[in-house]
Amino acid sequence: MSQAETLERAAQTALFHPRRLGHANLYVSDYEKAFDFYHSVVGFEEVYRQPDKKASFISNGNTYHDYGLMDVHGDYLAKEPKPGLNHLAFELENEVALVEGYRAALKAGVVFTSTQNHDVAHSAYAKDPDGNVVEFYADVFADWRTARSGVISGKKPKYVPGETDAPKAESFYPVNPPIRKVDASVFRGRTVSHAGLVARNYEEMVDFYTGVAGLTPVAGGRSGSFTLLRGSFGTGDLSLFRQGPGLEAGLHHVGMDAWSETDLDRAVAMLPEKGLTLVRDVSHPARRAVTIKDPDGIGLQFYVNRRWEPSVIATVDAATAPYLL
Repeated sequence: MSQAETLERAAQTALFHPRRLGHANLYVSDYEKAFDFYHSVVGFEEVYRQPDKKASFISNGNTYHDYGLMDVHGDYLAKEPKPGLNHLAFELENEVALVEGYRAALKAGVVFTSTQNHDVAHSAYAKDPDGNVVEFYADVFADWRTARSGVISGKKPKYVPGETDAPKAESFYPVNPPIRKVDASVFRGRTVSHAGLVARNYEEMVDFYTGVAGLTPVAGGRSGSFTLLRGSFGTGDLSLFRQGPGLEAGLHHVGMDAWSETDLDRAVAMLPEKGLTLVRDVSHPARRAVTIKDPDGIGLQFYVNRRWEPSVIATVDAATAPYLL
């Protein structure tokens, strides 16, 4: 059995079975200034905010938030008050899948840091081998814009998967939702589709995201310099890169699909007048990808797929992979 077949079998027998990366929550130095940037440059709308916790949640319709922008001076304060990754969240089919995965994970010895009732979704949080927080969640309310809009405040009710109430078997995630475009923004990002992590414990991270998180390998592998992983719906939800010279462990970037390569050309041309620096512009047979950094130094990748096929993706070299996948 090949390494890819071994990893795929591990994902099939995994504890969780996610559809896709649902959102990326980030610590930022100033949540209001961060929203201004993510609206005017990145191209997302604010869905709701939590002034009492100093947080803004943004989306263009893909889900109840693609990004959470959490102020390091607010109630979502990290242990180390500096900008960076708060957590990555993976969307499950329904709440029954959340409960089954949660119970199987507990039995396997996975330690959960918390479980949460987010009104429109229920969640369980754990840490990967590098200490990054990972959320597994299921939508439990179809019309999230009704429940999550404007200003949200108040204490959340207690939630324990499978104990607080009977889990819902219905699937409430958005199906082909209309995606809005912020025409005046520089990049006009559509949706958050993937994230890239530089792994300090690379092999253990591959094992966790296949065996526990249940993602399936698309390209690369445990013995290589990178692994591209996907959920049952996504086409590439998480990229793991082996730590090396010039690659610091942790979040490397969050990836967003662009409307077209013409849009990417337009955005790149606008960068100098906006005082923004282009980190990389990579043209590869698999994908065109443009990387910049937000005001806190967090990497943001905008891309358009070309021949997004495993055999083509496999031709990406180790130095280019973090700026393409």
